[in-house]
Amino acid sequence: MATSLGALCPRAVSRQGLTVSRTFSTMPALLSHVPPESPSYIRLPTPPQSEEKKLPRVRGHLPVPREIFPREEGNRKVQPKYIQQTAPVSRKQQDPQNETQRWKQMMAHKRRDNLQVSLNALWKRRNRRDEVRNARVSKKFAEHNAAAAAPEREDDRLTRSTVLDAIMDTTVYPDPERFEQAEKSKLRVEANEKAKREARRDSLMELYINASNFITNEAELKAEIDTIFAEDFFKKQGQAVGRYGSAENTWDIWGKPPTIGNMLETTTGTSTKVVDFYESEYDRSVKRQKRIAEEFTGGKME
Repeated sequence: MATSLGALCPRAVSRQGLTVSRTFSTMPALLSHVPPESPSYIRLPTPPQSEEKKLPRVRGHLPVPREIFPREEGNRKVQPKYIQQTAPVSRKQQDPQNETQRWKQMMAHKRRDNLQVSLNALWKRRNRRDEVRNARVSKKFAEHNAAAAAPEREDDRLTRSTVLDAIMDTTVYPDPERFEQAEKSKLRVEANEKAKREARRDSLMELYINASNFITNEAELKAEIDTIFAEDFFKKQGQAVGRYGSAENTWDIWGKPPTIGNMLETTTGTSTKVVDFYESEYDRSVKRQKRIAEEFTGGKME
């Protein structure tokens, strides 16, 4: 296609050469190989925030530095005696015989000097750090005390909410009705104690009345067991209460336990229970008179 275009139009060939020789791009020559679809095809100024250099993540943790000068020892390690004990000088000083011995003696003296100089420098740095910390703590303590003891600012006083003097008064005043309340509490306690005494007396009286039916020897116990565990016990009980049908257990004789509704029906005479059907007015009157007599006498009756 290019051949046919050159044959037809020589001017197009010359324009094509010019186009090849001139590059229409804002990129430098080094990035001329970047394709047009790349975001870096047009060089833009880099924003300052993108040049942030983040430190590499250091994994693990550093050990807790050892305390060189313990508080209880003070400046013991900067004393000449400690240096002598830590790096003692040989008691038998001999002149070096060769260069190796002379070099070893020189290095030993340098180690002693370096130990002493380093301990003194560390001691001074520790004292300087303590002074700076104490000064900072004292300054902060004084600022806090001054702020706590300072009077209220005028803008705080003018912009604070209104607080009534009655709310600020936290004095605990005595109750003007405390004697009346104490008298009522005394009467209440006396009434409770009296009720407890009466209940205890009724319990003792009921125990005394029921003691006539207690089993006190083995013969009575054997007779009671023979009576209760007899084969026709429930049948006899049913005949005693007027039930002549088959009775095999206590539910057949007395029925299920009464509910509140059953008690109300028994009182009003509208009960549909069989046991209430066979109960005559005489039996209900006996029970009623027995309860009245117990209330009058203050004890249980047989």
